[in-house]
Order: sequence, then C-alpha cells, then structure tokens
Amino acid sequence: MRKKLNKTTVEPIGGAAAVGRIRHVCRPLRRDSNWHFSMLLSVFLLMASSAHGQSVEANVKKDGEQDKAGNVNIEIYLDHLISKAVIAGDAASVIREADKYRIEASQKLKTGRRDEGRALLRQAGEVIAAAAPDGDFKQEDPLLREYLREITKELVELDSPGATYSSLSVDGNSVGGSYAAQPRVAAFLNYYQGRGRARLLIGQARLASYRPMMAQIFRQEGVPEWLIGVGFVESTYNSAAHSPAQAHGIWQFIPGTGDRYGLRRTAWTDERGSPEKSTRAAARYLRDLHALFGDWPLALAAYNWGEGRVAKVIHRTGIRDFWTMADRGLLPQETANYVPSVLAASRLLFGNSKPIAPAQARFKFSQDSRAEAETKALEADANFPAAPATSSEADEQIARLREQLTGLPSKVVSGGRRITNPEVRRINKQINRLAAESDRLRKTALTS
Repeated sequence: MRKKLNKTTVEPIGGAAAVGRIRHVCRPLRRDSNWHFSMLLSVFLLMASSAHGQSVEANVKKDGEQDKAGNVNIEIYLDHLISKAVIAGDAASVIREADKYRIEASQKLKTGRRDEGRALLRQAGEVIAAAAPDGDFKQEDPLLREYLREITKELVELDSPGATYSSLSVDGNSVGGSYAAQPRVAAFLNYYQGRGRARLLIGQARLASYRPMMAQIFRQEGVPEWLIGVGFVESTYNSAAHSPAQAHGIWQFIPGTGDRYGLRRTAWTDERGSPEKSTRAAARYLRDLHALFGDWPLALAAYNWGEGRVAKVIHRTGIRDFWTMADRGLLPQETANYVPSVLAASRLLFGNSKPIAPAQARFKFSQDSRAEAETKALEADANFPAAPATSSEADEQIARLREQLTGLPSKVVSGGRRITNPEVRRINKQINRLAAESDRLRKTALTS
C-alpha cells in the first residue's frame, strides 16, 4: 500500500525559490555549526565507547584475572597510603617523646650546664634513632630524619675539636692505653702481627698514596686521624671493593647512608668509589656518630651495625658501654669483633706498633687443643662469618669471602722468598669449611 506523502516532500525543487529555501535552512546551521560539531563529536565518542564497552564486556569473561590484578593494585596502593599515615602518626609520637629531652637540654644549656645538656640531647637523639633502625619503614619518614639531623648538628657544635682530639689518642695512657689492655684488642694486635700480617702490609701499601688526603680531611672534620683505620677493616683501602649487601668503596657505604652524606649514584658514576668524596662522607658520618653516642667504640659499633640498632640496645637496657654490650651478648658477633679489630689495626697503622706480650695475646687460646685454637683464631677475625643456619646462608658467606680475595696477591715475599699469601690461605680455608657445611646442611634439609 502506498504511503501518503507530505506535500512538502513532493514540491518541485528548483529555481530561485528553492535556492532561497536552502539558504534559509542552512543559515541557522552555520550559526550553530560549533554546537553541531560538538554534538557530532560527542555522538561519535559515545558510539566508540559503546563499541569498546561491548568488546570489554566480551573480554571480561575471558580475562577476569586482569580485573583481579587491577583490584590487587588498588588494594596495594590503599595499603601504602594507610601505612604512610600510620608511620606519620608514629613519627609524631616519637618526636613528642624526644622533644621532652630536647627542651630540658635547652634549659640546661642556657644556664651553662653544658654536660647535662649534651647528655639530654643525646637521649633525644637516641629516642629518634631507636625508633627507626635500619630496615624499619619509619626510617624513611622525613620528619624523623630531619629531627635527628638537627639534634646531631647541635651535638657536633657542642663538641669542641680540642676536646675531641685530647681524649682520643690511640696510643698513650688515656683511652688508647685502656683499649690496648682489652683482651679482645690484644687478640687482634697479635693476629695482625702474625697470621694477618700479610693483609696489614697490603693495607699499608695502599694507604701510602691516600694517607695525606685522608689525614687532611679527617682534621678538617674534627675526627682523629687514627680512625682512618676503619677503611683498613672495611676494605683494606680498596676503592673498588663491593659487597653482596651493596656496600661499596673504601668505606663500604651502603646506598642509603651514601645518599644521606651526599654521595651521588647515577648510571655512569658512583661517588662511593671516589676516594676523596667517600673519605669526606666517612669522616662526617663518624663525627656525627660520636656526637650522638659520645663514645668512639659505640660510634664504631654504629658504623658497622647501624646507629638505630645500637640506639635501640641503649634505649632498652640503659647500657652505654660497648665492652659491656659485647660481653653480655647484646651485639652480633661481627660487631663485637669489628670494634677491637679497628682499634688494633689503627694502633699498628698509626700508633705504637710494639708487639703485644704473648701472655696477653694467648688469653683466648691457652686452654684449647691446637685444632680448637686455630678455629678460635679464625673466628677472632672481624670478617669471619657467623655459623650458617641454612645452606643458602653458607653460600652467601662464601660469596662474601670471595669478595675479600679481590685485590689480594696470591704470593708475598717473606724472609727473602716468595710464599703463598697467608691471608689468601686463611680465606680459602674458611671457604672450604663453609662449602662442606653447606653440603651437610643441604643433605640434612633433603632428609628431614
């Protein structure tokens, strides 16, 4: 059946009237062309999104795991935000606690009670450091970092360079003398003049070119020159030394501490390997640790173990003496050996290098058989690894020992003839023992 057409649809189109009609219709279109264009673009986008939506709807059934992954990412993001808020809240409460000591310290200093004020400032610093030991998320909080930096700066300003040098001779009858009398230090003095002499000679040879520069920087930063011995224990003054824990350079800075003391790392350079820049950073770090703890053995323990962990022990026990901490087992064995190792090496490199009395040196080994004495002598080395609990730990310790072999000559001259380097032989012996222990632990794990 034919549709009834509207009259306007059957009018003939032509002539001037038709043209005028078209112009009349098009005039408003030209006026609203922008609006029409916007509408057309919106329709096009809507159609495109609709088509995409249909495609996504079809794919959701196939790829539901992607939605789950997206949900997991959102959850991780929210957890991160929540943890940051919690950290900020914890940091604020820690700062309030430290502020009590800091305000009291300020009052003491205003009345001229300098020593009491310094002690209270150290307590404030220990509260902050103990709240954020290495590996704790709070260590990344900018408020805590800045607060600890301010306290350390105040303590450094309170420590006059004259007082620092006068009480820190590594030789003499002050603290240097008492250090040498410590049985742990005596054992290392004996070791470096016996089994460890080859390493000491290597260190002396490498130090010869660095010593003027290092001594000048340490003096400028108000740090006693004998603490250059830290570089000997850390790397035997090897600027290319790199550990599995990502510590690098002569002073073995880990990335975080290097960043704090201005050592830049890029794709092309790592300033932790720069002898001069890393020495400046090491001197400032040691200076700050001494300002914070007021004691060089504790400062050395903090250099090795981290100031947060040392501060946590002090905060928990009230003990502020390294030797008491070591005797009571409050420090890891590596740190308990590290400090006397530095003191002994520094005495031999920069102080009085007279041989230690045999009776003193044998304090630890006199009651043992020859085999047991050899084991204890090896364990006295600050670089001797703790007994591994798993085969993977043993493998990690083997990797660290192999790092120590880097730069050591296989042969040395002794008594006019070339012999196998005793230090290389000692490290290889440790590696062999750990390899056997790793095999035993692996077999035990398989049978259990």
